[in-house]
Amino acid sequence: MPDITLSIPEEAYKKMKEHRGIRWPEVIRNAIMDYIHRSEEGKHEITTEELLKELGSEFKKDLSEISLDDAVGSYVKMRKKEWERFYTIQAV
Repeated sequence: MPDITLSIPEEAYKKMKEHRGIRWPEVIRNAIMDYIHRSEEGKHEITTEELLKELGSEFKKDLSEISLDDAVGSYVKMRKKEWERFYTIQAV
């Protein structure tokens, strides 16, 4: 199997070190294969269910249970994910 070298943000590297039990090469390999599979099938868009799973359980709460600060934080998180999705689609 060929080897590749990846550059990742320092913050991601630190978090990866906190989870030494995870086989990171396998995680990355699966992510690459999933991306290739989606590209070949023309499925570059993320489903609502996938987006909610990525964004976490905060998005599933009733609006009345969420503070304004949490709502703003969730909006920023969602906007970032949408930006990443849009530019991932453009790159393909």
